[in-house]
Amino acid sequence: MGGSTALAGLAGCISTGGDGGDGSDGGDGSDGGDGESGGSARLWVDLSDAEDEALSGYVDEYESETGDTINKEAPGGELDQQLETAIPAGDGPDSWIWAHDWVGRFAVREDPPFLYDASDDVDASLDSYTETARQAAQFDGGLYGLPFASETVALFYNEDMVDEPPETVEEMVSIMDEHHDPENGQYGLSYPVTDPYFVSGFIQAYGGNIFDEENLEVGVDSDACKRGMDALETLSQYVPADPGYESQIVAFADGLAPFAINGPWELGNLSGEIENLGVTTLPTVDGNNPRTYSGIQLFYFSSMLADADSSTVDAATGLAEWYTTNEDIIQTNAEEQGYIPVLSSVVGNDDLSSEVQAFAEQVDYGVPIPTHPDMDSVWTPVTEALERVFNGEQDSDAALDQAASEIREAL
Repeated sequence: MGGSTALAGLAGCISTGGDGGDGSDGGDGSDGGDGESGGSARLWVDLSDAEDEALSGYVDEYESETGDTINKEAPGGELDQQLETAIPAGDGPDSWIWAHDWVGRFAVREDPPFLYDASDDVDASLDSYTETARQAAQFDGGLYGLPFASETVALFYNEDMVDEPPETVEEMVSIMDEHHDPENGQYGLSYPVTDPYFVSGFIQAYGGNIFDEENLEVGVDSDACKRGMDALETLSQYVPADPGYESQIVAFADGLAPFAINGPWELGNLSGEIENLGVTTLPTVDGNNPRTYSGIQLFYFSSMLADADSSTVDAATGLAEWYTTNEDIIQTNAEEQGYIPVLSSVVGNDDLSSEVQAFAEQVDYGVPIPTHPDMDSVWTPVTEALERVFNGEQDSDAALDQAASEIREAL
């Protein structure tokens, strides 16, 4: 998943100063607001180029206002794998940006702990955020991050190739048929079809849940999910042979496919590649809106903060507060990056672009990624099942049965 996002603004939610005017409201403006006594914190991010550039500008702004130093770094590999190595070694970041689905998984880690409960360090009112976003940042009473955007996948389309965006899968198939010519490098669709996050909407379109967090039940082998898998297989016939993320997105960015199913983190990049870019909700399946997984992007608070100087805690939490409650930046990033706001004062804003509104509408159709630690056992078996189906190695019903069996054995 993109795990990508970055927003900020001037909401006045922070108790130490709401106008954002003199920089003394950097979350805990009393520490370092004078530009002389600031702390420093490490922030790990794995973002698209457009997002990373935007975040760098915001970090510079925060540093100049507060006197804090934020050492923004790339993790140097898959973020979760790097955290698994760095935190036990005592060399992890103080904060990182990722979707909320790691909260439960990391919150229950004890030897060593991975997250820091910042309930006593954060001044921003959690009421500033939507209810879903508030819940995403918390686990068993602990506050392990601050939210700044929601995300899910929706349908991108090239308006030079598509007259009217499809409302149903059948309409989409008829358009894809016009363009799909793989022997000449033309495809109907760009879509990472072996990634459970990306395909969750279609698998869950008939009301089935890959994993039912409320009842702690595996549902990927349910009749409803198997029906949804049939719809996914229909779409999978139109994608490039390599289902990997980069291979897929390039086909659409290069104008070689009329459609892409991807997330708002690609909006900044694709709008620079496709002259007339459109975004709409995913097409319906037998009248059902695909129930895509949605993520809430967070600034996570790392367990590195537990033994850090108070100035480092202030810098890490201060950036998160400043950024997530800053209306101007939230609004700007909604316009430029396609981030779906979760700051309550911006959510109902009529100024949001049609692209962001499309993603927000798809979020409404979707379901939050389960945060229960058991979800950690779901991803790999489902990914491998999707790969076997895509490669023609196994019938989809049997693949989902096998995945469910493997998940139940692991729980």
